[in-house]
Amino acid sequence: MRNYWEGSIDDVEYLSFVPTSAHSGEGMCDLMTQLIKMGQGPYRERLLEKDEFECTVLEVKVIEGHGTTIDVVLVNGLLKVGDTIVVSGMNGPINTSIRALLTPFPMKEMRVKGEY
Repeated sequence: MRNYWEGSIDDVEYLSFVPTSAHSGEGMCDLMTQLIKMGQGPYRERLLEKDEFECTVLEVKVIEGHGTTIDVVLVNGLLKVGDTIVVSGMNGPINTSIRALLTPFPMKEMRVKGEY
């Protein structure tokens, strides 16, 4: 069974919409799938790959047993345990090293509190 937002007439000229719900989270997997298909399809040539590392900090929080952690979205580059990173702070730059990389379990709802 095909969903009605899959298989547009021309993916370059027409963009399909994907129904989602902010309340229940339904449709988020379909939205992510559509975005990935767009990135891997005809829009791939428009993406620029850089040699420099870049990520965006979403949240800084304290997790019991882990200490201060930061949630980031990796834009470019590769993170490894032991790497030194610089994060912008309120009183200037903060130099720190990566002690552990915590990733959620695959196919797990992100909004539900759980273990890494």
